[in-house]
Amino acid sequence: MTDFIRIPSNPAPDGAEMFMFAAPDGARLRGAFFPVADARGTIVIEPGWAEFIEKYFETIGRLHLRKFNVAMMDWRGQGLSDRESARQMKWKNYFHILCEDLRHFTEAHVKPRFGAPIMLMTHSMGGMPALMLLADGYDGFERAVLCAPMTRLFAGPANAVFSIVSAFASVVELGAAPVTSKDDDSKAFEGNILTTDPARHERFRQLQLAEPSAANAAPTFGWVHAATKTSKKIHRQGFFDHLQTPIRIITAGEEKLIDGGDHATIAAKNERIEQVIIPGALHEIMMERDELQELYWNAFDEFVMNL
Repeated sequence: MTDFIRIPSNPAPDGAEMFMFAAPDGARLRGAFFPVADARGTIVIEPGWAEFIEKYFETIGRLHLRKFNVAMMDWRGQGLSDRESARQMKWKNYFHILCEDLRHFTEAHVKPRFGAPIMLMTHSMGGMPALMLLADGYDGFERAVLCAPMTRLFAGPANAVFSIVSAFASVVELGAAPVTSKDDDSKAFEGNILTTDPARHERFRQLQLAEPSAANAAPTFGWVHAATKTSKKIHRQGFFDHLQTPIRIITAGEEKLIDGGDHATIAAKNERIEQVIIPGALHEIMMERDELQELYWNAFDEFVMNL
């Protein structure tokens, strides 16, 4: 596909450029640049599970108003980036590879195209490889804003249960089987746990219908195993000892998809990590009602606009 996924309610920002590029292992990934005149800096946006570039056109517009260039890529295994390599690896080391894909995209493509300061913005699943990269001491971003990051999938005993079950399923070659959940459904607005805004929810549904190959089915046991295993790593003592980049975690006050309560645990691990809670927001804070988004953007502006 050589163009953006287009629907009438979601026009591409002016000057948008879509391109394909090779990851370090040769996988073909999809990237996009969104330049703005007289930019004050650059934001790299990385989305969550089952999301893709076009879902963030409205968010990009808000960043353009703040005079930020924007760069995005579809993670491998989703969107219109390579899917086969993730299947072939059976999700083993998946989040480590995403971490390296993000490093490569930033160093080889974003920095040569856009000026500093460069900052990172992620949502949900995108927060996990971001935390891994930053914890490794990577200093390519001036600051990072992690919206509802997936630091732990499940709260309480369920986390241990799914960790064991997904590990067993992967060992017995059932890692490709889907982990179905009626709650993890972005196609029906009624009862959804992602956003309370019907128009924004419907917009993403229409994007998925316009390009079904960009949509994801339910996560597999292999993916859940990779996520729970990586979550254990980022909770280890000393994991963030080499962190150089200030991080602001923005938590949904009514989080029901991931373990939002874990964000306080992560924030307590390093003085460079802080947390802000948006009362009343569901998981997709950047896709929420205007009054809830305003709280998110206030927290964003407070953190990055003084650079």
